[in-house]
Amino acid sequence: MSSRSWTLTIPAPAPWMNVNQRQHGRALAGTVKLWRDATHVYARQAKLPKLGRAAITATLHFPDQRYSDAPNYYLTIKAAIDGLVDGEVLDDDDDLHVTELTIRRGELVPRKPGGPAGQLVLTIREVS
Repeated sequence: MSSRSWTLTIPAPAPWMNVNQRQHGRALAGTVKLWRDATHVYARQAKLPKLGRAAITATLHFPDQRYSDAPNYYLTIKAAIDGLVDGEVLDDDDDLHVTELTIRRGELVPRKPGGPAGQLVLTIREVS
């Protein structure tokens, strides 16, 4: 039996959050909200269905090579997955609902004038 999957592309609405930045949660709150809200909006626009459980691949597309160590951007990915919960695609982001998370770096994308650069692509596969 094949599982359904969806690809959601989120242009960076804010700076990427990296665990090496060591910022306090309050300092990141605005950035987290922007990523959550953007993912929520894109999920709604894509009409993603409600899923019981999902395996997610997060592909990070940066505009240049200076970004590195893709797993360090987990804070950004976590905010995006929280946006899937906000958008009612998932009930929660715990291990019961997100059964697998793969993080990888994708191809470079052109830098857009003004604002943060890059995009996060979430491939969401339904898990039965």
